Amino acid sequence: LTETWQLRRHPTLFFAGQMSGVEGYVESAASGLLAGLNAAALAAGRPTSAPPRSTAIGALAYYASHADPAHYVPSNITFGIMEPLMTPPRGKMERKLAMATRALAALETWTRHRAA
Repeated sequence: LTETWQLRRHPTLFFAGQMSGVEGYVESAASGLLAGLNAAALAAGRPTSAPPRSTAIGALAYYASHADPAHYVPSNITFGIMEPLMTPPRGKMERKLAMATRALAALETWTRHRAA
């Protein structure tokens, strides 16, 4: 798969949910939403895109599309697969809050650029 949930050899086919190698109801729904947005973009002649790795769904799409197939383990969305902060705060909660704040800003920017 690509980060847009398209098959590499057949980019007009999209996979999502547990079949795509994610684990969990929220993750399956999120991958389906992203696959659906990209299928609609492709049908309308617009480019497909994936959210940045700093977002939860972007990190999951990156994980699913870049993992070694021979050793792939399905994953939930966790802070551990998200792109690390350049200068992380010391405290665990402060670090998670900083990652969440960065993710929301990145998702807003990605969404705005998709609509343009």
